[in-house]
Amino acid sequence: MIPKKLSHGDEIRVISPARSMSILSKELKDIAINRLRKLGFKLSFSKNSDETNDFNSSSIKSRIEDLHEVFLDKNVKAILTTIGGFNSMILFQKIQRYYADFLI
Repeated sequence: MIPKKLSHGDEIRVISPARSMSILSKELKDIAINRLRKLGFKLSFSKNSDETNDFNSSSIKSRIEDLHEVFLDKNVKAILTTIGGFNSMILFQKIQRYYADFLI
């Protein structure tokens, strides 16, 4: 599948499937937001992107909720993840289990 090229005014959703966006400095966030807006994109952030726990992540439930929300939102044309990492691996098992239960 080849996605359509992004256009001026398209919405990009920022999600944090591994580590919380809260660990990024305000300065770094502002630089990224300003650059993407200057390119003409609308930005939105997942509901739980700043949630944080003892592992500088959010709960598995919150991260799965954000993933489902972004893929179901027809206004979102691209997904930008904040920080990758080991914490995202557990999501594959949860997604597989969810769809396996859904399809039975």
